[in-house]
Amino acid sequence: MNDIDINDLMDAYKEIGTSTIGHLTGVGYLPDIKALNPCTATIVGRVLTVQLTSDNTDAINQALIQAAPNDVLCIDAQVLGIKACWGALRTCAAIYEKLSAVIVIGQATDSVQIQQLGFPVFAQSISAITTFKSNQSQGKLASDICYRFGEQTTMIRSGDIAMMDNDGVFILPVDVARQLLPDCQKKHKADEIKFQMFFEAYTHNALDELFNSSSNTR
Repeated sequence: MNDIDINDLMDAYKEIGTSTIGHLTGVGYLPDIKALNPCTATIVGRVLTVQLTSDNTDAINQALIQAAPNDVLCIDAQVLGIKACWGALRTCAAIYEKLSAVIVIGQATDSVQIQQLGFPVFAQSISAITTFKSNQSQGKLASDICYRFGEQTTMIRSGDIAMMDNDGVFILPVDVARQLLPDCQKKHKADEIKFQMFFEAYTHNALDELFNSSSNTR
């Protein structure tokens, strides 16, 4: 399992919800990052980081050009406070560049247009205040991001693996993702069997039979 190809690793995690990962670890979880659009499938991709150091957001444009198809752009916009660095037009660019998703540690804007586009954008919240053309210091590409929430600190690096769905976001180093995968697959399979048994009984008005059968086998 430790020798699994990176693409096979990402494909395997597409079958696993983030809540399954969260049953096994809190490492790499980004607590206040949520999907702006309903996200009914698990999205997985390699991370390319951007760290903003001022109102100058030109580094985001550079990252959009340099990113490989299926990458996940992770933007550290903590320095901006309530200002949004991501909106509809940059979402259009992300779609054109074939990115898998964008994570903003900060604010996004143009929420209605982003929902219309249907592209997966994850952010702390939404703001109507945005950045503008600035001559201040440019941000950094592929720079390590230190994400702090309460007592939790998570380091995010380019090349890490991001897993995202409607329940939240995990970003894990490749080695950690490899180590967790077997237990995640085992947990996912067991929970899916239980859920499907319940759902089948529920949709056929057979819950009493299901639970009576379960109690008889204890």
